[in-house]
Amino acid sequence: MDLSLPSQWIIEAEPWQWLAVGAPGFLSAWWLYGRSGVRIAQKSTGGGLNTGGRLVLGLLRWCAITILAFLLLEPLIREIELEKEAPVAIVLIDQSTSVLGRSGGNEDQTDKERASALDSWLMEFKNELDAFELTSEWYGFDRDLAPLVISNDEAITWEGTQTNISASASALNNRIENRNVAGVILATDGRANRGGNPEYGTDWPLAPIFTLGLGDTTSYKDRWIARVNHNQVAYLNNTFPVEAVVHSQGMKGQQGLVQVFNGSEQIAQQEWMCDSDQDVQKIRFMLPATAVGTQRYRIIASEGPSEFVAENNERTFYVDVLESRRLVTCIADAPHPDAGAIAMSLDALDAYDVEIIYLSRLADASKILQALDKSDVIIAHNLLGKTWGGKTWPEWMSTNNANVWWLAASEEAYDYLRSSNDMDVRLSASSELQQTHRSRLNPSYGLIDYNEKELGLAMATWPPMTGPIAPLTWSPAWTPLLYKQLGYIETTEVFWATRKMVSGARTGLTMGEGLWNWRMRNFMQENSHNNFDQLVQRHVQYLAANDKKERFNIQTESRIASDMSIYFTAEAYDAGWTMSKNAEIDAALTNDEGEKFLKTLRFNGERYELDFGKMPEGQYKWSATCAVDQELFLKSGSLVVENTQLEQTSQPANHNLLQRISSANGGQFLGDWKTTSPQQAASDFVQAGIPATILHEQVTLQSGLEWLPLLLFALVLLSIEWIVRRRNMGY
Repeated sequence: MDLSLPSQWIIEAEPWQWLAVGAPGFLSAWWLYGRSGVRIAQKSTGGGLNTGGRLVLGLLRWCAITILAFLLLEPLIREIELEKEAPVAIVLIDQSTSVLGRSGGNEDQTDKERASALDSWLMEFKNELDAFELTSEWYGFDRDLAPLVISNDEAITWEGTQTNISASASALNNRIENRNVAGVILATDGRANRGGNPEYGTDWPLAPIFTLGLGDTTSYKDRWIARVNHNQVAYLNNTFPVEAVVHSQGMKGQQGLVQVFNGSEQIAQQEWMCDSDQDVQKIRFMLPATAVGTQRYRIIASEGPSEFVAENNERTFYVDVLESRRLVTCIADAPHPDAGAIAMSLDALDAYDVEIIYLSRLADASKILQALDKSDVIIAHNLLGKTWGGKTWPEWMSTNNANVWWLAASEEAYDYLRSSNDMDVRLSASSELQQTHRSRLNPSYGLIDYNEKELGLAMATWPPMTGPIAPLTWSPAWTPLLYKQLGYIETTEVFWATRKMVSGARTGLTMGEGLWNWRMRNFMQENSHNNFDQLVQRHVQYLAANDKKERFNIQTESRIASDMSIYFTAEAYDAGWTMSKNAEIDAALTNDEGEKFLKTLRFNGERYELDFGKMPEGQYKWSATCAVDQELFLKSGSLVVENTQLEQTSQPANHNLLQRISSANGGQFLGDWKTTSPQQAASDFVQAGIPATILHEQVTLQSGLEWLPLLLFALVLLSIEWIVRRRNMGY
C-alpha cells in the first residue's frame, strides 16, 4: 500500500497550525540538548556526548514529538484500490420442449440423441470461448430465468412448457446491469408463445445481442389447436362463448372439422375449407351449461392426410358452472348518478347480478323484502334517517343480518348521524355547511388488496367529493378506508370506512357524493374505468365475503398449469384461537381414475404448507384432515391441472425473427447450430469486438490516528533517544 506524501494524505491546516506542530518538539530538544549543553555534559553521570551526539538526540526527540503533534491535525489517509473487470459473454439458452420437439430432418433421431448432440455442441462452444480467454455466464429460460451449469457431467434439460423471451430478457437485464458485457448470445428457436413481442416489446440489455438458431425450420404438413379462449365461470342453463384457434399447415384446399365434447357427448361442431398452406381459423361456439360443477370439455380438430403429429389436434378445458350469481341490490330513495356509477362498475363482474330499486318508483313492496332476504350486499343510498314499513332502515338491515354499504349524502342522513344512532358514528351538530375535498387512501387499511400506488396516484387527480364540513367521530370498530385531502393538506378525517358487526355481517359507510365524477374522470385520463372499478368492485366483494371464522382453514389454487407445482397452505387454531404448531394435517389428491396421493403439511413458523409437486393434466378432488387438541376437522374441494400445450405445435423455428433481433440490437446472427460449428460461432462472436477490461477505482479514507506504522515509528524514535541518553548522559 503506497502511502507516500503528499498524494495519499489529506491534511487541512493553516500555516500557524503547522508552526504549532513543529514548535513543541523543537523547544523540548533545545531544552534538553541545546541549553547549556556543555554544562549538562560535565554534570552527566554517564560518559557524556559531544555536540554531534546531542544534535542527533535532539533531532530524534523533535521528530517523535512533531509526529505526535501532527496527528492532532486529524489527517486522513486516502487509499486507492484498482479492481479489474474483464468482459463477460452472457449466453441465454431456450430450454423449452419445442427446441427438441422436431426431428430436424432426421426422423430416426430420438429426443435423447438430439439433446445429447446439442449438449455437446454447447459444451464445445463454451470451450471455444474459454480458449479466447473470454469468461462466459450461462442462463436457461422457459417460463422464468435461472442460472445454467454447462459441464460434461451435467446434461441440460429441455422440458419447459412455454417460451417467454421478453420476461427472461428483462430478468437478465436486472442481473447484468452496469457490468462489462461483451454481448448477449440468445440461443432459441424463436417460437415465443408467452410475454411481449421479443422484437418490439422487450427490454433488451444495453449490450450487443447475438442470436443462435435452435429447433427445426422445416415446414411439415400438420393441423393443431393453438389455443382455446373460454370463460372460466358459467351459469346453469346459460350459454357461454368458446373460441378455438386452429392452424393448418400445408393443407390448402382441404376441409377441416372441429368437434366439441362434454364427456362422451358431442355438443357442437363446425367445418371450414383451408384457404392457404398457412391457414388460421378462429372457430367460435356458444355452448350450453347444463350441469353444476367443474365441467370437462374436449375440442378435437380433424386430422389431415399424412399429418406430421396427431397429438396436438385435441385440447381439453374446464369451466366452473355455478347455479347462480351473487346478488347486489342498490336501494335508493331516488335516482342518483352515484348509484348509477356503482351499478355500472359492478356489471363488469361476471359473478354478480346487480339490481337497482328506487323507492320513489316502487310499485311492489315485496321486492324490498325479497332483496333484504336474498341479496349478498345491499347498497343503501340516502336511506339513513328514513323509515319504511314503520321501521328505520338500519333496523331492517339488522333484522336480516345484511351486508350493507351505506351512502350518506342528504340532510336527512346527516341529521340521523348527528343524533344518537346504531351506526357508532357521530356527526358534529355545529354546522350544516358542506365542503369539497379530495381523497387519500389509507395505506394501512389492509382488509382489501388494493394497488395502493396506482389507485392512490389516480385518486389524487379525481374531482373532489362534496360532504359535510362538520367533523365525524367514528368508533374504534370502524377501519378507515379513505381520508379527506384538503388541497395539499393530508388530514386524518375519515369519510369512508368499513366494520365487521358482532353478527358477522360487514358494513361500509361513505359520507358525501361525487363518485360519478370519479368514474368519468378516470375514463377521461386513462380511456378506461379500471381504477374506479377496482375501488368499487373490491369494496363490494369484501362486503359480500363470508366472514365465518373456522379453526381449520386450507387453501390452494383452483386452476394450475401442468408445469406448476400444486401448493397447499393451511392454518390450524387451538381452542383458545391461537395458532397451533403441533397440528397433524394431511392432504390427499384423487385423480379421475381413483388414484390417491397423500402428503403431510409442515409448519414453517407462520403457517402450514405443502408443495405437492407437479401433477399430470386432469381434474382432481382434494381432501384434508386436521387433528388438533384431540379434535378432527375435515375440508375438501376440487382443482384442475391444465395443459396449455403451448410448445406442442408444428410451427417451424423462426430464425428470421432472430436475425431481426440481433440486427436491431447491435449484434449478428451466428447461424443455425446444426450447420455452424462451435468454433465458427465463437470466432464470429469474438471478432465482432470485445470491450477492454474496465478498471474500477475504489477510494477509501482512513484516519491517520488509526495508522499504526506512524505511531510505532514515533515510539521507536523515543525509545532510541531514551536508551542513548540513559547510557551516555545519565540523569
